[in-house]
Amino acid sequence: MISWLKIAERSGVAEARRRARRHAIALGFSSTKVEHVAIAATEAAHNLLRHAGGGDMLVQAFGPPGGERLALIALDDGPGIARLDRMLKDGASSMQSSGTGFGAMKRLSDKFDVFTAPGGGTVVTLEFRPDAAAGLRGVDVAALRQAYPGERVCGDSVALRGFPGFTLAFVCDGLGHGRRAAEAANHAYDAFLGSSNSNPAELLLEISAAMEGTRGGVGAVARIDTDAMTLTHAGVGNITTMHMTQDKVKRLPVRDGYLGSSGRSPQTETVPLSSEDIILMHSDGVSTLRGLERRAPLMQRGALAIAARLMHDNLRGRDDASIIALRLQPALAL
Repeated sequence: MISWLKIAERSGVAEARRRARRHAIALGFSSTKVEHVAIAATEAAHNLLRHAGGGDMLVQAFGPPGGERLALIALDDGPGIARLDRMLKDGASSMQSSGTGFGAMKRLSDKFDVFTAPGGGTVVTLEFRPDAAAGLRGVDVAALRQAYPGERVCGDSVALRGFPGFTLAFVCDGLGHGRRAAEAANHAYDAFLGSSNSNPAELLLEISAAMEGTRGGVGAVARIDTDAMTLTHAGVGNITTMHMTQDKVKRLPVRDGYLGSSGRSPQTETVPLSSEDIILMHSDGVSTLRGLERRAPLMQRGALAIAARLMHDNLRGRDDASIIALRLQPALAL
């Protein structure tokens, strides 16, 4: 099930461990790494109970073909962490516990990040990669999905592809929710990954053709060129793509319509990038993101923490949801 797991009692800890182990095995992790994932998931879930009285966890795989990684996310709306630097050391705890939680999670994972705010809760993110997994060059990116409440399949799809000098990111929202929406989104996903085209508008036309005969959907493709430092975007329908610079947030235009039916060419725009920029893409299962300029501390964290916090806090709760966050330079060191 593609959904947040509520951690309100010890049974939630066991389920978090089971989900993490299952995903790690599916990704082909070594037996040792599977155990590392399970231990980290257990520590993250226990921390939610100990320090925030509970919270939510998400276990999900994302990444380009051959570069998939497993994400563990633990999120709460508790009091925040006053001395994060101290809590990152083994043996430190704000309660009567072993204090090994953050230290163990940081050691066991391939990438560890924390965002916390006084009175605003905490999000802890961990990434685990198969031994041979290759990351996307020149970018920090995360892609997450959330199924419609109660559904076992998700009608949104997110996908990433990496090339020398540029990255392609794709978000699709199959119309409606449930099995038929997921079928449409899966057709789009397969077409995106199977195409040799790297032009966003032309790629969307190929995806639209592949979706004919399905329920259809809406979608957007972004090409982030780290050599030319440009963002080229094409969109059809109500997928939101936002380009954040140091002094403004720009929403990129899309063309009305649906993928899976004949229509006009997608709306396309190319904008210059700088190394401090952040790009966000999301479906309408995430409510309109406003006031991002006031969330500067969050925007200093890694892409996974940004994506997780924004999706969790802005879920409409009446549709599938998806989000991609991409930054061009690494997050500030913890």
